[in-house]
Amino acid sequence: MRFLPILIPLLFLVLTGDVNGVFALVIRPIETPYTLMDPKSRTRFEVGAEAPLRGNGPLTGYAYALLTRPHFLAEHVYLRAIISPVYATGEMIRDHWPTTHSAFGFGLGGGLFGASHASFRDGRFDDEASFFGHTAEATLAYYLRGPKIAGVLPLEAQIRVRPTYVMYDRTNDTSHRFRLPEDSAIYPVRASIRLGGVPPDLFPTLAAELSLWHQLSYRVAAGRYGLPEQPQQTEHFTQETWIRLGGIYSFWGTQASAFLNAGIAWDTDALSAFRLGGGLRLRTEFPLMLHGYYVDEILARRFWLVNLTYRFPIWPGQDRVYLQLLADYARVDYFPGHRLPHSGLAGVGANLSVALTKRITLVAGYGYGIDAPRSRGFGGHEVNTLFEFKY
Repeated sequence: MRFLPILIPLLFLVLTGDVNGVFALVIRPIETPYTLMDPKSRTRFEVGAEAPLRGNGPLTGYAYALLTRPHFLAEHVYLRAIISPVYATGEMIRDHWPTTHSAFGFGLGGGLFGASHASFRDGRFDDEASFFGHTAEATLAYYLRGPKIAGVLPLEAQIRVRPTYVMYDRTNDTSHRFRLPEDSAIYPVRASIRLGGVPPDLFPTLAAELSLWHQLSYRVAAGRYGLPEQPQQTEHFTQETWIRLGGIYSFWGTQASAFLNAGIAWDTDALSAFRLGGGLRLRTEFPLMLHGYYVDEILARRFWLVNLTYRFPIWPGQDRVYLQLLADYARVDYFPGHRLPHSGLAGVGANLSVALTKRITLVAGYGYGIDAPRSRGFGGHEVNTLFEFKY
């Protein structure tokens, strides 16, 4: 399959392309705003791309529009949607139904590449074992809203059922000896409780979150796939539990943040294991960032991950040009067959952001993976570029 690159003004991003040693498409757009019934009307255009400077890793990117509309069509109806060139998902939420403090949501979505799989082994991108995955899905969700803690932090819970059908396809570089997973219906059920949340912006100025999530999935068609010398197995039942704790605070014209993510997969396979790596925060609903590592390079059964940032103006008296310093550390129990030499993984990075206007922000970033295996040594170098337009 061949696809054409798309040029974004002031920002070059390859949205599609062969999954090989140069390009890879990874589209897993964020699924929810930072609160279940977002009280603000938002329109965000987000674009991001990341590429390695060392190693054979792929270029990874995303581009989408995020829309949230409270009181859409009626007073207690909320709309949220993600629209990208090849993927779209949306959900309508009826608040105060069936009870005063609950809500019901229904959504549809799908498109190309939403379930694509980029394979990594021993710090190298394995293009012969990577493949596309296309999806069609529906969503049924029940929300329960609690009181605001301290009058500020919303407390919300949800049960979400998302029946999905996944169709797998080869890339131009998938080995002819590689057996694709079977196309299958998948039935994920997720339960969660969340206090607070993080706004879907590149650089929020204030936020706090404590959340607990559990997901159980049933895959109808499970079985063997992969290369003959590296056979793998999809499982009928998989389940994962994860938590997120942290916040963002602004003071004296600067911002600092600290977040802890941790998870355990009770039953899993390579297609549903936790995946860590990369520095694109708005690429996914639950970003497990490790700067300097390939995006989704690390497959984990259990992990904990700490992300620290500090952002400050390059020179005083202005609020347009900022430098952000980043530090990450993770302890990982790897998925079998996907181990790296170290169980402790550290990464550092820096982002230079420029606010061209109050609505448009450009970012150039760099990440160094201290424990990323590359060639015959260690040290992964990644660069990224980001674009945000708020309307």
